[in-house]
Amino acid sequence: MSDPMVSDVTVSVIVPVYNCRSTIARCVDSALGQTLTDLELICVDDGSTDGSGALLDALTDPRVTVVHQANSGGPGAPRNAALEVARGEYVFFLDSDDWLGPEALERMVAAARENDTEIVIGRYVGVGRQVPVRLFRETVARTTIEAPVPDLYATLAPLKLFRRDLIKDLRFIEGLLSHEDQEFTATAYFRARGVTVLADYDYYFWVEREDGTSVLQRGGAPDHDFFPAIERVMRVVEEHTEPGPARERMLRRNFRVEIMPRFGAGYLASDDADRRVTEEGALALVRAHMTPGIAARLSPFVRQVAHCLEHGSRELLREIVAFAESGEVPALDVRDGHAYERTPGYGTLPDSCFDVTDRLPFKPALKALEWSGSRLVITGVLDFPHDGLSPLSLVLRDRRHPERELSFPLEGIAEFRYGLDLEGVRLERGLWDVLVTADFRGIPLAERLAEGEAGEPGLRFAQVAGAGQPTVRPYFTRVWRNLSIDAGGARGPEEIAATAQVERGELTVHGRIPAAGREAVTLRLVGRLRGDGATRGLGTTLAEDGTFTAVTSIRDWQIGIWRLDFEVAAGDAAARGSCVPVGSLESGSAGVRRKGIPYLTNGGKLAIKIADRPLMPRIVRRLTGQRRR
Repeated sequence: MSDPMVSDVTVSVIVPVYNCRSTIARCVDSALGQTLTDLELICVDDGSTDGSGALLDALTDPRVTVVHQANSGGPGAPRNAALEVARGEYVFFLDSDDWLGPEALERMVAAARENDTEIVIGRYVGVGRQVPVRLFRETVARTTIEAPVPDLYATLAPLKLFRRDLIKDLRFIEGLLSHEDQEFTATAYFRARGVTVLADYDYYFWVEREDGTSVLQRGGAPDHDFFPAIERVMRVVEEHTEPGPARERMLRRNFRVEIMPRFGAGYLASDDADRRVTEEGALALVRAHMTPGIAARLSPFVRQVAHCLEHGSRELLREIVAFAESGEVPALDVRDGHAYERTPGYGTLPDSCFDVTDRLPFKPALKALEWSGSRLVITGVLDFPHDGLSPLSLVLRDRRHPERELSFPLEGIAEFRYGLDLEGVRLERGLWDVLVTADFRGIPLAERLAEGEAGEPGLRFAQVAGAGQPTVRPYFTRVWRNLSIDAGGARGPEEIAATAQVERGELTVHGRIPAAGREAVTLRLVGRLRGDGATRGLGTTLAEDGTFTAVTSIRDWQIGIWRLDFEVAAGDAAARGSCVPVGSLESGSAGVRRKGIPYLTNGGKLAIKIADRPLMPRIVRRLTGQRRR
């Protein structure tokens, strides 16, 4: 008997279609234009009234299947209908407003096969909408839903590649305007032995309609349908996890992203009956799923709403929501080492509902990060909306030994700048995290310095205490993109670019190395004779900006090929590498009847060939008695 999962179709692309005449052509073209061609495109017209169905019927590509059905009230039923006829080894769900990068499916299938994973998530690009950026900080070949990084639960949309045998019996909730997909996706996550996250290409372009007519833009499913759907996905989480950090992380996301946003402008504009539906639906989920551990890490607004729901404080609840919608910055009450927001209900509800001590808006970020000689110049910004903040300090903290810190006072708060002089501060070998600290009315504040607008300026050769490379490299951490400094661990560049000129028996080499000041390191250029092993040093002068000039006489250098290498030393540590030619290479006299020829070797290195220069033809003819004919 043949295996129903074995097919000549690699990917079944499923598109639910409803009144999307203006976008469906781009969506379909992106699927049919994939570099992976052995696909089928299944478009299910869910009772469109704008002519979308007719556009689909006009498609002539044999890979396209069009299904027409009466309107079902949501994308779940058309997706389910497509799953019934899908033949691909993999299934990809594509929404009709969105489109794919040309190589998306080929890359995703290759990743699934290479890593033996059953779900592949390709980087989303938001078009007028936000997407989970942190999920795509870097490519992760294989992970699971239980891993905190990357947080797969950050996206419960089905816009992913699934191995069809993983989801063969899964179906979407039907008749639901939105959030019909979360139970499906969460269940697939927990079933999967491995998931791949790809950050190396723009895979999926996720669109927010400019006219605001999408279901989610118009509020999504009504609350009497919405809350039961969220209940289902939260039950999936609890059925597949033990009490602890992983479960709390996922359920906390449901409260933060789905449940509590229902208490906003729409809630305030509703009549009393609809508000009761919202309150009762949310209260059921609070009572069933909000543990103290989850509540402790949610925002004060969520804690306040949950408390009002549990105690029937409806009037106060509306005041709290109205204040949150106003956008007004709340005043703070600081006492006993804690900061509390003075928002509606303060002094009535428990203090824990207003405690923002660990949420004070102390978020320093980089504006620029650059080298200036031996100094790493750090320019940052801080938007702190409350009075009472002490002067800032820049702190370097040894990651291996957190008790070891270096602190430097900063001038300014809204914008600050500091030049960390590596000639004056000789870092111990290791990783140093960079923080900004302050005091707010007796509350100590310390936060990592985030990437902000800055880019990584590259490494510099510098003095480092302890064994290792003579290098200092500022970099941003993988997930949170905070500034850290690698002292002595990063390898220096194995090549440096240089120009070379031979003239009147002298070799002159110019170039630049990434040195943190001429006092921090020494540079030596060495010529090495191929085959013989003989070496000759070049007198080298290093400038403050890292440019160097090396000059030496080559009149007594042996005939042969000399490769030019460099050595950078700082204290007991040294880094070595080769010179590579850049710009013009000028040959010239290397002495009597000798020529020096700078050139690029087959291995891409800079070398100098010392060769005999033949006598001039006229002299040769005169000595041999030959005459010009």
